[in-house]
Amino acid sequence: MEHSEPIPIDELAELLDQDPRAVRLSCGIPHPLSNFAGPNFHDGLLADIVLEFIHDTVWEEPGSPRCKGAVWFLLESERAYFFACAGAGIDGCKLRSHLRKCHLASQSDVPINGMP
Repeated sequence: MEHSEPIPIDELAELLDQDPRAVRLSCGIPHPLSNFAGPNFHDGLLADIVLEFIHDTVWEEPGSPRCKGAVWFLLESERAYFFACAGAGIDGCKLRSHLRKCHLASQSDVPINGMP
């Protein structure tokens, strides 16, 4: 893969303010959920929606409406979650299993895979 000229830092800062996804794409960084995807991964709206719900479980206050809604979508939804994952080419079962482990570990403060 050929690398293009580096983007000046002021342009990156402007892009980050306008569209964080654009910075990731400009830098050639893969989508954070691509590890849970098959060969038909679509780096687009549905993948970003799933990622945004994951962010809400991390950055929002536990028990807040956004956090509760995100946990419901990611761990309990029987249709919406799998619809979004299928549309993005994400293995919904594999991702949900991982998210469930992370959620349980955060609830009990138990390290995941022996990591402190």
